[in-house]
Amino acid sequence: MKFLRKVGFLAVPALLWMAQLGCGDYYRPVANPVVSPGGQPQNAHFAWVVNFNPNGPGSTTEIDVSGDSNLAVNTMGAGSIAEAFPPSSLALFVANRDNDTVSEYLPTLAGPITTISLLAGSHPVSLNSSQVGNMFVLNSGPNSACPSGGSVSTIPLTSLAVSATACVGPAPFAMAQSSSNNVLYVLNQDGSVSVVNAGAVSTITSLMGQSPAAITTTTNGAYILIVTQGDGANPPALNIVAAGMATVAASVPVGMHPTFATVDPTLNRLYVANTGDNTVSVFDASNVNPANMPPIPQLATVPVGTSPIGVTALTDGSRFYVANSASNDVTVVSANSFSPLGTIPLPAGANPVFIASDPTASKVYVADQGTSQTTIIQTSNNAIGGNITAPPQQSGCTSSCALQQPMMVVTQ
Repeated sequence: MKFLRKVGFLAVPALLWMAQLGCGDYYRPVANPVVSPGGQPQNAHFAWVVNFNPNGPGSTTEIDVSGDSNLAVNTMGAGSIAEAFPPSSLALFVANRDNDTVSEYLPTLAGPITTISLLAGSHPVSLNSSQVGNMFVLNSGPNSACPSGGSVSTIPLTSLAVSATACVGPAPFAMAQSSSNNVLYVLNQDGSVSVVNAGAVSTITSLMGQSPAAITTTTNGAYILIVTQGDGANPPALNIVAAGMATVAASVPVGMHPTFATVDPTLNRLYVANTGDNTVSVFDASNVNPANMPPIPQLATVPVGTSPIGVTALTDGSRFYVANSASNDVTVVSANSFSPLGTIPLPAGANPVFIASDPTASKVYVADQGTSQTTIIQTSNNAIGGNITAPPQQSGCTSSCALQQPMMVVTQ
């Protein structure tokens, strides 16, 4: 799950393992496609953790990959919940759900933090972009421009201000953008999918399986891949939509209660974490054709730990790592044989909500919401190399402090 190279957006509508963040809202670990910003020196790599603060401003923690050290903590807005880099840019964007803002800054250059205001009530929950020069913000709440549902705000990097707002369905929670034509697809809480094409909005309502949970795209952006959880009468499914279209072209079954999907650009594979039956479904994302049977070949169903919620694949193509929320561990799986190679226990009470790997394939980062730490796994020996503790909720607190909660990790 290498989120600066590609994942997938995001990323639900009723995840079995959700972390409550207050005010009745929930964080949903979904995969959203995030394109690598590029331009960083090849011998310097970093991981950025976004931390949620239930009692004030959130933050980002910058980790040096080579030294496993905490380089900097930057204060964001209230309710920081998601982060992303736009393509061909070094600027990190952070969605602040609880004060209707987006923070933007140049982390490795220690640049100033710009606060971008959204309309009151927007409650941003996700960021995504495959379009150079723009960042797109998914707003879960109604605002004055879209009083009947959520919205997508466009932020040009040249102005760092909202230039356009498109209205989507109620309580949207995840989105993905095709890199081939820049069309946005948004998952809404009512089970619909909004398609935003150059400001015009249409709706997909004929999903197989019902209850969309996660969304991503193929590496070339030709297809949108939407995972649904089913509704009793309809089994869980992977829905395939041609980029730019508003109809489902084909679908295939997945495991029980899927909650996460990501595409590995190195091997061009799709991984679906099935929380309900403790498996990961692996598909050949290089061979998608709705006219074929099957429209996307399934390569394996891999048994993992209890309630998997995230997958990250190493860039060397050797293994993928699965974070398991209920068993508090990480399963290491061979990308060649699809056999589990081992299990890495996380700290007691970790409750992992996100997992990512760095561009050198040397480290895996696990956001442990339960312990307010980010666990660093060394892939050379699959041992824990350290834990980075989130900052305190109250600024200046030095002892017995309630800590912020890691929510998401991106790497470069």
